[in-house]
Amino acid sequence: MEQSIELVNTEEVEVLRTLSINTFKTTFEHGEYTDEDFNAYFNEAYATKQLLSELQDDNSFTYFFKDDDEIVGYFKLNINEAQTEAKGDEYLEVQRIYFLPQAQGGGRGKRVLAFATKKARELNKTKIWLGVWEHNVQAFNFYKNQGLRVTGEHQFYTGNVVDTDLIMEKNI
Repeated sequence: MEQSIELVNTEEVEVLRTLSINTFKTTFEHGEYTDEDFNAYFNEAYATKQLLSELQDDNSFTYFFKDDDEIVGYFKLNINEAQTEAKGDEYLEVQRIYFLPQAQGGGRGKRVLAFATKKARELNKTKIWLGVWEHNVQAFNFYKNQGLRVTGEHQFYTGNVVDTDLIMEKNI
């Protein structure tokens, strides 16, 4: 199987929107979220206008992850003021790493983090960081095994539900 990582362009915004909604809902559907919570979040974070704005932002980079030319996931990298937390100029944020259920595992997450690290170095960043839902033990353990450590937390809103994300980072 041939894997590739490709920058998402503005013409692909509806593909990105559909994938974003599907993977987010699949990831969190067993939580305490109602359809109203999901829809409120999707209408804000995954609105076509919002996603287009992110795709056109010079400080954000959204990528599709493909297996044999089939899109199986995506992720977003942010620098400078595009970061969801004001971490500073030395940081690159890894945001929204989502894969379809059948594409989880198999080294894809490691490949994303290696890609993010390479991109951070290209952009003269010295640290990468991300937020992980405190109840996502599998993802937390994965990131910990990749050398990230908890340095704080922030609130994440899905409609009326407030969750805590652990902030994890590492020097590169």
